[in-house]
Amino acid sequence: MITPTPRSLLVVLAHPDDESFPIGGTLAKYAAEGVRVSLICATRGEAGIPGLSPEATGQLRQRELRAAAAALGLAEVRFLGYPDGQLAQADPEDVIGQLVKAMGEIQPQAVITFGPDGISAHPDHLAIHRFTTQAFDRANLLGRLFYLAPSAATLQGCGVVPSQEVAGGPVAAIDVGDYLVTKVRAMQCHASQKPPYLGPPEEEATRLTCHEYFTLVRPVEWQSDLTDLFEGLPSAAAMTPGRTAFYDQETFVKAVSVSL
Repeated sequence: MITPTPRSLLVVLAHPDDESFPIGGTLAKYAAEGVRVSLICATRGEAGIPGLSPEATGQLRQRELRAAAAALGLAEVRFLGYPDGQLAQADPEDVIGQLVKAMGEIQPQAVITFGPDGISAHPDHLAIHRFTTQAFDRANLLGRLFYLAPSAATLQGCGVVPSQEVAGGPVAAIDVGDYLVTKVRAMQCHASQKPPYLGPPEEEATRLTCHEYFTLVRPVEWQSDLTDLFEGLPSAAAMTPGRTAFYDQETFVKAVSVSL
């Protein structure tokens, strides 16, 4: 009897805390549901604490990220080791090559990274957006690529989904209401970044919106909005490396169409 391969979600971001503040609920939700959630962080955030040396800052923020990852239930955290604030100056082929290799090892059915706005327009966010998108295309993954939806959408009320025009494509609206306490706990792990929710997690969770939003950008043929990152995908067993983990997007789109 063949045991189905668990779903796999890969998140590629720039700094420690990028995973918790905007999308911690989504990561906690899928980890709790048995999805293998992996995080790649391009830097150690060593420019993120004024008055503290980059080395000491990087060590502290790396510890904070590992604590947050444990709170969220992530399966693994990988650091690429590029200098905080200088990711845009990195050799693109070096970064993309590392990401393609990691994607081949992790075999994700869904990948999340920043969109072209970078949410805050931070140069590192914009750079990891470009590098991850190119790596996804180069890896020819069987799966989906999502961008964090525009930051204005994340400020909307509970259950209000940003339009495809606002988001720039089909929208995945993920209900994270059951995981907001976990999200707050993960955010509080990043104490050096002065998280705004410092009270008891159960109380602070009531202040957070219950949906997190993502824009689906690959496959480009997909038109419908989603309520689940994996909605309509072939079964995990059908996507194992020895069978169909890597093949052309046209075949993937046909497989998804049949499963719906």
